[in-house]
Amino acid sequence: MIKVKEIMKRYVIAVGKETTLSEIAKIMTKNKVGSVIIIDDKDRPISIITDSDIVGAVANNKQPKRVRAKDVPVKKFVTTTPNEDILRATRKMIKNGVKRLPVIDDGRLVGIVSDKEILLTAPEMLEILSEKMKARVSNVAKPTEVISGLCERCEGYSDNLKNIGGRWLCEDCR
Repeated sequence: MIKVKEIMKRYVIAVGKETTLSEIAKIMTKNKVGSVIIIDDKDRPISIITDSDIVGAVANNKQPKRVRAKDVPVKKFVTTTPNEDILRATRKMIKNGVKRLPVIDDGRLVGIVSDKEILLTAPEMLEILSEKMKARVSNVAKPTEVISGLCERCEGYSDNLKNIGGRWLCEDCR
């Protein structure tokens, strides 16, 4: 089985807990990444902030220039190790509802692995990760809502999915 260290990205952006969300957004944009790792005063990874966290803060009328990384509520900080196999890492992502796992070795941040790296390396994981997406949708979306995502019949992307008989279908497949 493929190990995390074989597919992880070794270049990881890390910032201190005093960094503002505005600064983090600029760093993420400049480096074309969707997350940064938050480190403590001893350079130990303690949290992750994603683009979704920044959008959520703005949507809740927070001021990104005033909110610091330490002020963002810490979600469960789920990590992996370089020697963990990708099947186990994938299951960890699904169980915890995350798309990225910081890779920690001896308390040090050594990389990050996302669902994208896993899918590029092991396309057979697509079925496992698609189950994750279905589980997240069923926890978040009410059956009467219209949502965006992949149609469960044609597998095309749509901004107009409706739940028909327990399956999320696009306009054409309904």
